[in-house]
Amino acid sequence: MDPDDRGRVREKPHSGRGTGPRSGQIPAYTPSDRSLTVNVCQSCHTPIDPEHTLCPRCELRLSLLLLQLAGDITPLRDSLDATLHPGGHQPTRIQTATPPTPLRLDVLDLLDLIDMTAYAWLRRLDGTNPVDWTQDRRPEDLIGTLTTLAAHPGLATHPDAMVLLHETTRFADMADRILDPPEERQPIGHCLNPLCGVQLTAGSRDTWVTCPMCGTEQRVRTVRLKRLERLCFDQTRHGSAAEVARVFTGCGLTVRRNTITQWERRGRLHRHPDGYAYSDVYRLLLQHAA
Repeated sequence: MDPDDRGRVREKPHSGRGTGPRSGQIPAYTPSDRSLTVNVCQSCHTPIDPEHTLCPRCELRLSLLLLQLAGDITPLRDSLDATLHPGGHQPTRIQTATPPTPLRLDVLDLLDLIDMTAYAWLRRLDGTNPVDWTQDRRPEDLIGTLTTLAAHPGLATHPDAMVLLHETTRFADMADRILDPPEERQPIGHCLNPLCGVQLTAGSRDTWVTCPMCGTEQRVRTVRLKRLERLCFDQTRHGSAAEVARVFTGCGLTVRRNTITQWERRGRLHRHPDGYAYSDVYRLLLQHAA
């Protein structure tokens, strides 16, 4: 052995297998080529080309939402008056003693949010400073700005297009709740499925109702008549004049609250401590119809 090699550590000969992991272990795959990655839509995760952030379907949905929001601006402005009945698409004026405010603050806040968001997003898509109004394009009103946003060529290529989609969806839902408030649903009876019997509710214009428990679809009128049948054949079921009149009228048998009270004053109807019996009112209705 050469005296100069005594302090050196002898290296093992190269086996030609490289410096990878031990035998039996699979190395973790980390792609180094960006062409192997797949770009997907930020909303529905559909594969798209790398230049876009939204797929054509989601881009169309965003454009339609912006156009729908542009069509809601005029009804929203018409609904600012606090003396207008809710329902901005066909507002009807009502007489109120003293409205709390001359304007509806919820409508005013929504218009302000839409205004700020629309102008800021148009500046972002144009590539200008979102807070620098001096770099704006030709001045447009809010409806024109929303229409321009819907047809902007950079709508589906902006990195934050998904944020605009979320904001537009939220504003459209808020506008729908203001212009077309959800109808109050009233209980109509129990599900006709003998294995279910869940309490069902329906609006005044609903003709069919689907049970949320068993999924049975049934007519609203049939459910109400079945409820009325149970109430009329059970002499222990009582209610006030307004409640009895509401149940009978909802089933197609029109009777007014004043009519029930007049029957009592004339001695034709007996009033129990907890109200009027449905069976007694039904008997008088049959006599009146005959």
